[in-house]
Amino acid sequence: MNFQPLKKRLDLNKYFSVEDIRRSFKLLSPYILNHRRAYMGLLFLLVIDICLMLAYAWFFGKITDAAVQGELNKLKWLIPTGFGLIILSLISTYYNIYLETISTSGVKRDFKAMLFKHVLRLPTKNISNLRTGDLISHFTNDVYSIDGVIGSSLINLIRLPFVYIAVFIFLFNINWKLCLISIVFAPIAIFISALFGILLRNNSRMIHDLIGSTNNLLSETFHGFTMIRSFTLEKLMYKKYVKQNEELFALELKNTKLRGWFISGSRAASAITFLISLCLGAYFVSQKMLTVGSLLSYINLVDHLVYPLTGLAGQWASFQRAATALERISKIIDSPTESAKLASYSVPKHNIHSIEFQNVTFGYNEDIKVLRDFTLQIPVGKVTALVGSSGAGKTTIFNLLQGLYQPQFGTVAINDISIENHTLSEIRSLMAHVPQETFLFGGTIRENLLLARPNITEKEMIDAATISKIHEYIISLPDGYDTEIGERGIKLSGGQKQRLAIARAILKNAPILLLDEATSALDNETEREVKESLDFLKLNRTTLVIAHRLSTIENADMIVVIENGKIVQIGKHHELISVEGQYRKLHGTKIKQKPSEKNTLKMKAQV
Repeated sequence: MNFQPLKKRLDLNKYFSVEDIRRSFKLLSPYILNHRRAYMGLLFLLVIDICLMLAYAWFFGKITDAAVQGELNKLKWLIPTGFGLIILSLISTYYNIYLETISTSGVKRDFKAMLFKHVLRLPTKNISNLRTGDLISHFTNDVYSIDGVIGSSLINLIRLPFVYIAVFIFLFNINWKLCLISIVFAPIAIFISALFGILLRNNSRMIHDLIGSTNNLLSETFHGFTMIRSFTLEKLMYKKYVKQNEELFALELKNTKLRGWFISGSRAASAITFLISLCLGAYFVSQKMLTVGSLLSYINLVDHLVYPLTGLAGQWASFQRAATALERISKIIDSPTESAKLASYSVPKHNIHSIEFQNVTFGYNEDIKVLRDFTLQIPVGKVTALVGSSGAGKTTIFNLLQGLYQPQFGTVAINDISIENHTLSEIRSLMAHVPQETFLFGGTIRENLLLARPNITEKEMIDAATISKIHEYIISLPDGYDTEIGERGIKLSGGQKQRLAIARAILKNAPILLLDEATSALDNETEREVKESLDFLKLNRTTLVIAHRLSTIENADMIVVIENGKIVQIGKHHELISVEGQYRKLHGTKIKQKPSEKNTLKMKAQV
């Protein structure tokens, strides 16, 4: 018989790795130590609980013997003792639950905060390679699977061995022959439980991965409703979701079967031990080798000779699930961040007197370069327009200037200092970006405008909205600036969202303005009005414009024509349009016709 497939699935080095244990506790130990008082309390209650467990068994034995032997004097102090044990047990249970919540939920709270902070500091390149569904799964599923190595699960790693030792000594003193029975079942219980722990680890990994894929499908569906309906993809998306849901159900069912067999095996071991102990104990009582009370004490505790062993194996199975979740999370945590601290708004410390790209070569992939030996001096306080066909590198220039990516070669410098020597907060506080596709956060109009700069006054907000031609619309709404705009601003039109983005840029009051065709979503009349707003915004600022419609940048101080990552033309509109070249080609300008040709065409048109 070929045992290789089974051997591969039960690779002990893979599932009993010291590296798993080391990595798990390395990640979580700082957060466990933050709640050390709660853990110290749980350790203290651990001792109390073991003492109470033994005290109950002792109490049952003594009160039974007193009743059988008719010793009423003993009952007078045994009964109050029993009530005292109950009160202590209630207090212990309450604080156990309370401290367990602090130790478990507190660690998860701190761990999630660290993970979220780490994600916010990841380089843009790393973020773009991650799926939204997987990221959400880390926070909604993986973090909640780490229970196996924190809180009561961690305390159980100490508690269960102590319970076994304490009960073994207690029962050994009652009757050593009965006590030795548990030793026979110990290796069997540990082996079977560990076996199921191995299988659960492999199955849990597949469940976590599939949940991430399902969350990603849901995220894409909810954000792409318009596209789905436009292309009638409802049935296709439904089938995809149902298929993944069925696969998840099958894996969860398999997980349930494994856990069911594990629990059944544990209970079978407990039941067999109990039955043998009861039968032999009854025999010892009949032979006057054991009192009825001692037998009752023994029977009351005999299960504690089995469940700590199966419990430890169960804790290991729980640890396997936690290790799988931490394995997925660690892929994010191990990624280097772009800064030590979270970027936040800071007031620009100096005026801008130079912006320069010096021999910059950059590609999102190492094999494909978007910019090649790109050198450009951007005039300060002027409007510079970047034009070129799709993929020429225009947006990449914006990304590099904001420090979202770093060039493989060359330098991007502000005030003759490479942006690598500025903090991200300093760089990005110098710039206000109005993208072509405006992103608004769910919430109110006011909340979205307040993101531009801390401590914005009501007057500043109204002035900015007025300049961007959106104030009149806002005050026409029932709740004005406190109107909810829905997720990603779904309740607003494209033009309204873009005007809010312009108002946000006005409020930021940054010396560098980045416009990515900021009027593309507006109708002709609104575009004319917003151009007036942008003209006001450009005053005393260094402005870079990505132009898709060349008619919008005819008054720019400098136009830079880019093709295949290189500058092919530089000049003003009237200079570039008058010569053969890429700009004229992009502009779509035709050579002026001779008067005779004009007249001929005019006559044909009249006919």
